Parts: sequence; C-alpha cells; structure tokens
Amino acid sequence: MREKRAGVVANVGSAGGWTGIPGIGMYGSTKFAIAGITLALREEVAPLGIEVTVVEPGAFRTSILGKGFVPAKCPINDFDPLTKPLTTHVANFSGKQPGDPAKAAQLMVEALTKSGRCKGKTLPSRLLLGKDAVKLGQGVLEKSKRELDEWAELAGSTDFQDVGKP
Repeated sequence: MREKRAGVVANVGSAGGWTGIPGIGMYGSTKFAIAGITLALREEVAPLGIEVTVVEPGAFRTSILGKGFVPAKCPINDFDPLTKPLTTHVANFSGKQPGDPAKAAQLMVEALTKSGRCKGKTLPSRLLLGKDAVKLGQGVLEKSKRELDEWAELAGSTDFQDVGKP
C-alpha cells in the first residue's frame, strides 16, 4: 500500500466502543482500543494515500449472544443486581437483534470499495452499522458536547497565564 500510495485498512470494532456498558466493561475496553489505534493509524498513513476506518456494528443476529456469550465462572455476589439482568437480557435478545449481517457485509463492501451507495463518499473514520449503533453514537456525541461545554471554562483555567489563547 505504501508503495502504491493507495489502499484501505478496515478494523472491526463495535458500537460498544463508544461508551462504557456496565457488566461488559472488559469487552468494551477492547473496542475502545481498536478505535483508538484505528484513529491514530488513519492520521499516520493518510499522507501515503491509505484510508483507514473502524467498522462499528451495533446488535446483529450472530452467535455472539448465544454460544459466544459466556457468563462469569466465578460471579461476585455484590454485582448480581447488574449481572443477572444483563444475563437475562442477553438470553432474551439472542436471535432478536435488529441488524442483518448480510446487509452489514454489503454496506461494508460498498464503503470500502466506494461503490454502489457509497460511490463518491469519503470513508468515515468510524463507520457505525445499524440504527441502534447510530442512535448510540449520536447520544454519546450529544452528552460529550454538553459536558465539554459545561466544563470548558474551568478546564481552560489550568493553563499558565503567559500562554496565549489557543
């Protein structure tokens, strides 16, 4: 790709990498890491003509909530109020996820090859898949904007006085 000064790198994360989800923090932390690595790589290789994105699906009907979901072997009783409803939700939601994996795969192909519905579009740094993922992302951005605005003045008050305005 460097030699050709062209190419596309797509890492697959999860919409769960946009926010901390109680009960599955370890899972989410790996998705945050994938997003962070991808966003840095995107900037690093952009001058070489290489595009990079992280694909972040929401809930899709795959086996992740069935065979792929394994509750803790040694649960901690203090966390039962959190983990028991989560385990029940996962069991009830398995096979009922809104996302269609075939449609997700098709959109991924179109986005990464800039064909079909994605012709002429710029590859996003983060490609959320599924209405649930988009809703989650929008909520996170809105909350982050509110918090940033609320704390901006105080956060900025920590600079040395001899430093000019950014």
